[in-house]
Amino acid sequence: MKRNLFTGFWRFNGIVLLNLLLLFCLSCQKEESQANLSSVTDDDITFRDGRLIFKDYASFTDYQKWLSENQSNTQLIAEKNKSLGLKSMTEYYLEGMKLEEDDPKFSEYVSKYPSVFCKEIFDNSTLYVLPHSIILCYVANEDGIFQIGDQIYRIVQNYIYQTADESKIEMLFLPKDQILIKDIKITLSQPRHETKSDLGQKTVYFDNNDKYRIVSSIMAYTDGYSYWYDLRTNPQKKTLVWLRAQLFTKAAYGNGYWAFCSGCSQTLLWSDYEEDPAGDSQINIVFCGGSLIDLNASYSPAYSRGRLVDGVTEYIYINWADALSNSPTCNVTHTSSLNDPF
Repeated sequence: MKRNLFTGFWRFNGIVLLNLLLLFCLSCQKEESQANLSSVTDDDITFRDGRLIFKDYASFTDYQKWLSENQSNTQLIAEKNKSLGLKSMTEYYLEGMKLEEDDPKFSEYVSKYPSVFCKEIFDNSTLYVLPHSIILCYVANEDGIFQIGDQIYRIVQNYIYQTADESKIEMLFLPKDQILIKDIKITLSQPRHETKSDLGQKTVYFDNNDKYRIVSSIMAYTDGYSYWYDLRTNPQKKTLVWLRAQLFTKAAYGNGYWAFCSGCSQTLLWSDYEEDPAGDSQINIVFCGGSLIDLNASYSPAYSRGRLVDGVTEYIYINWADALSNSPTCNVTHTSSLNDPF
C-alpha cells in the first residue's frame, strides 16, 4: 500500500514537473519566435534597431517598385510594413493629415514627429509636406532612417544623409552645416533646384469661396541613384494665414511613358490616382533607378482636383498637359459637375 502511494506520488509530481518543463520550453520558444519576428521576416528585408535593412540595392528597388504599383492600396502597404515591423514616415504623415490644422492635436502631432512633417512656405501659405517622395518615405522610420546593404540613410528636407559607420547614426540628426566629417555623404534630394523640388506648381482659388484654394505641385526627387516623380494636391483655407484645409482632393495621372533618353526603350505608364476625403493627396507617377529620366522623351498627363461644398458644390481641376516636362504647363477648370478624365 505504501509502495503504491509512493509510486503514485512520484507519478503525479512527475507529470506536474514535465508539464512545467514543457511550459518553460514553449515560453522560451515563444520569446525566441517573437524576437525573430521583429528582426527577420523576409529573405531580402530585415528589421533591426528600429529600421528596415535591405540586403542590397536590387531588393530595395524591387520593394520601391512594389510600393509604387500598389500605392493606391494604403491598407495593403501598411499591413506589409507592419509584418516587417515598421510604421513608416508616410503612414505617420497620412495619420496626422486626418487632423484639422488649427486643431491643437495637429500641432502636437507635428511636434511629436518633426522629421515627418516638413514646413514649406509658399504663396503666403504654410504647407506641411513629406521630406521626399511618398514612396521612398514608405520605407523610412519616423526619423527618416533606413538601410541598404551596409549603407545607412536618413531623409531630411532637401537632403539625404548616408554613412556606412553605424556609430555615426547620431550625427545624422545634426543640421547639415554641422556635419563636417567625410564618413557622412550628403546628397541633394532635388535634382533641379537647391531649395525646392517642384517641376511645376499652381495655386487656384474657388469661385464660390475665395477663402479656400488648392495647390498642385509636380516634384522630382533623387537619392543620388534612383529618381521619383510625384504629383501632390494640397487644399488650403484662409484664417489669419493660409493653412491646410480638409477638402476632398485627388491627384491623378493618365496613360503615358518614360524613357532615359530619346530613342531609348520606353516604359509604359498606366493611369492611376490617389483620392483623400480628409485633404492632402499625393501620388508617385514614376519611380526609376540608374539615371535621371529624359523629360523630353517622357510623357504623362496629370491633374489635381479639389472639391468644395459651400452651398453649391464646386470642383477645381488643374490639368497638367504633360507632368513629365522640364516646364509643365496647366489649364484650370471650375465646374459643379464634371466627369474625371482618368
